[in-house]
This record gives sequence, structure tokens and C-alpha cells, in this order.
Amino acid sequence: STKHRAFSPSSHILHNSTAPLATMLFRPVLLAAGLAAVSSVKDECSAIADSSKYDCGVLGTTEDQCTASGCCWAESDTAGVPWCFFKDAPASCFVTTNTSTAAFSDDEIDTMASLFLANINIEGSGGVVAAPDYDTPGGSYYFHWERDGALTMRCLQETGVAADDTQSYMEAYVKWVLKVQADEDPHDQDVRTEPKYMLPGGEVYDGSWCRPQNDGPGLRGTALMIFANTLLASGDSDYVAANLWTADGSLNGGAIKYDLDYVVSGWESNSCDLWEEIQSSDFFWNRITMKKAMLLGADFAKTMGDDATAATYAATAASIDATLYDSHFNGDYVLETTAREKDGAVIVGFNDGFHAADGLFAPTSLEVAKTVAAYNLAFSTEYAINTADTANGLPGILYGRYPGDTYAGGNPWVLTTAALATLFYRGSLDLAAGNLPDADAQAVWADALGEEFPASASAASDLFLRAGDSVMIRLRSHVVADDFHLDEQIDRNTGVQMSAKDLTWSYAEVLNAVTARKAVIDAAATVA
Repeated sequence: STKHRAFSPSSHILHNSTAPLATMLFRPVLLAAGLAAVSSVKDECSAIADSSKYDCGVLGTTEDQCTASGCCWAESDTAGVPWCFFKDAPASCFVTTNTSTAAFSDDEIDTMASLFLANINIEGSGGVVAAPDYDTPGGSYYFHWERDGALTMRCLQETGVAADDTQSYMEAYVKWVLKVQADEDPHDQDVRTEPKYMLPGGEVYDGSWCRPQNDGPGLRGTALMIFANTLLASGDSDYVAANLWTADGSLNGGAIKYDLDYVVSGWESNSCDLWEEIQSSDFFWNRITMKKAMLLGADFAKTMGDDATAATYAATAASIDATLYDSHFNGDYVLETTAREKDGAVIVGFNDGFHAADGLFAPTSLEVAKTVAAYNLAFSTEYAINTADTANGLPGILYGRYPGDTYAGGNPWVLTTAALATLFYRGSLDLAAGNLPDADAQAVWADALGEEFPASASAASDLFLRAGDSVMIRLRSHVVADDFHLDEQIDRNTGVQMSAKDLTWSYAEVLNAVTARKAVIDAAATVA
């Protein structure tokens, strides 16, 4: 559309005094009709809620370009809300493959596992390097991030990729944790909320960064509790009592208790987000992973004979739980925070924060279905590579961090895409056990996955298995050329991997997805 310049009909007549009277009288009528049409378009656009805005432009699209394409334009201060957006919700590019097929061969999985393990226990320090890359769009990644390290060591245990070496890796990690928990903090804050540490020495990074980050202690405590429970099951209670949960109070109560005690006092504190860009005291990712840590912690404290601490952790979990649903499910999708609603951190949180005994945000639930449906639309329109892949018959979809992301150009991420696949595989396993969602959830899933929801649980399980495979097949197509080295991002236009090389978290999420798929296949074999 063109911009309308202010003018006066009377002056127009005066300057065209030789024009026929009928023409001069008709022109103001045309003007009025044109202004009415523009007003109608503006009203149509202004009626669209932020939650229903899907990106119609690309980075750098101007208002004139946006409106000329038939889309709406409205500037926004809310991160992730596009300024140029469709008048009507676009179609999803998500395509589900017709046949379940493993995206990666065993040899390819072994390759990725080896590259993953190469980033752990750097120089025998127990530390985990985020990526062995000193030159990324965000600077060097050669640090131990508390969050990444915790999720890595959880993955190490839950996927079994280190086999018989798992315990030695974990013991090295425990030494690392005890060391950094005792560090003097140069920023006058609780050292447990520091984002990252130097390698291999473990000193707190003293440069400027987004801090504090309060999700680390809960994530780290969760990884350590998995290890402790494994040790206790094998009869090795001495190591646990000496390092992880000390009866005499030494080591601040032990590596696990010291981290979990932080969650009790700090879960409502202001924090940076998962991507280290914005701050809030109420991120979905932080809350749901903290809640899981408290639920696991309550059980673990009981195991260690500490009923008083178990009660404290259970009460904290209940307090966190009271804030989760109403604050983060808006009826259309689960949001990360009011300042950035649609965010891939939510998808990762569905996996890492889910607690089976609790059941909130189960993988086939209505809330998760609506979130996936909304996010599919958001990321379909966000990246040209998604549209191109679908047009070329490639199943699945690529997810990024959030709509409107500008870091390194704003691209799909390996880790969020793989996390979506894991979510589908978890749903498949749940359905295989006969747990069909209600009719409302089934209808939303049918829309999100582009297929009618099957009547039987076994057929529904197959649908979710194929959905996970679809995502992994698309992901594989973008990493195969790099011999299964996994980077941080995939270029939104070309589909080539980019940004941080060999990102440890990318490997962790892909290995999590592969493991989740194996659980589905193993369960089916048991039934057969």
C-alpha cells in the first residue's frame, strides 16, 4: 500500500478548476472510500492479539514492504512479537513422515557420542566445555557454563554413552562442583548463581555477563542426585556421605544439599534467562526445572534420613507449582515469560522439568499440544529454510530460540529442534502404555501434526514416533555434510550449520532424542 499524504479537497478543486463538476464532486467520495478501507485494514490488524501474531517479514523488512505484501505492521516493545505479521494465521510447514525410520545409524550415533565425550572432563578438571570454539558470534565458548555442564552430565548418565566410564566422569565432575561451590565470588553475589567458570582452573569468570542465573543449582543438583542414587543402589553409600550429602555438615552439607538449599531461598529471585539476554523473576524454564529438583530432592533427603529437609523441599516444590500453570499457560500456549512469550526454552523445559509422579505438562497433554501447534506456526514462518525443506518433501520442522531472535542473524538451533523430537518420543512412549489424551488434546494434536488423531493408543504411539522421526530426519539433513559434528545453529536461509562449533549442548539434546526413541522401540519389542 502507499502512504496517504494529507490534502484538502477544496484546494484540489481550486487547482483543477477546469475539470468537470461531476469529476470534482466524485473525487472526495473516492478519497473517503479509500480512507475507510485503510481504516478497516488498521482495525483488522489492531484486533490481532500479540499471541496470534506470526512473522510475515524477515530481518530488515520495512513498514512499506510489509504492508505492500498484504501483512500488518505494528511496532512492539515485547521481545518475540513480530512487527510485520500475517492478518490470518499461516499454514504450518510441519510434515509427518508416513513410516517410522531412525534418522541416524548406530555408527553416526557413535560418532556424535565420541565428539560429545571429548568436551567433558577437560584436562582432567571435571569441567565441561560449552564448545571448543574461541571465535563465535558471541565470542569464545571455551568456558564451563554451570547450566550446560549440569545438563551435559545428566545426559551422560541417562543416555549411557560413556558406558563403564560413567562413574569416573561423574567423580571428576563432583570434584569440579565442590571446587567451584567454594570459590570466592568477585561480583558480590552467591557463587552458585554464577553463569560460567574458567577452564581448566574453575575460577569464576570475572568479566561482564548477564548475571545472576538462578537455574544452575537446581539443574546441577538434579544431575548429582541421579549419580548418588546410582551409587546407593550399588551399595556405595560412603562416597555419597563424604561428598554429596554430609551428615556432619561439612562441605556446606555436601554438593547436592548445598545446591538444593539455594533453590529453597532463591527460586523467586531475579535472574537472567536461559539465553542470557533478559531478566525476570518468573521464567518457565527456571521454575519447572527448580520444581523438579525440589521433588527429587524431597525423595533423596528421605533416603538420606533427613525428614526435616525433605519436608522443606516438598513445601518449596508446592510453592513453585502454585506459580506454574496460571502464570505460564495463557490458554493458547505455554509461555516462557511475559517479556518473551514464545520461546524454545519452554520445549526444553517440558523435557528436563517433567516429573512423572507430578504429571504436569505431560508430553501428550492439551497444554503441550497447544504449545507445539503455536510454535510450529511461529517457526514455520520465521525461517525460509523451513519453507524450502517442506517444499522439497523433507518431513519435520526446525525450531530456534524464539521468533524475532537476532543473535547471529536469528536461526534454527540444533538443541531446540532435537528437544522437540524428544518430546514427541516421550509422548509416543506414554501412548504405548495406553495413556490416550482427552478429545480436546487429540484435536489440537491432529492440527499440529497434520494427521487425524488415531482411535487406538498403539496407532497414536506410532504417530508420535513418526513425528519425532520427522524432526530428526530434517535435522540430519542439515548436519550430514559436516560428518555429524553438531554446531549451535543452522542458517535460516541456506540450511548450513553455523555459529559455535561442536556445541556440547547440541550433542546432549540429540543423544537425548536418540535415547528417547530407543525407549519407544524397546517398549514395543517387549510388548511384541
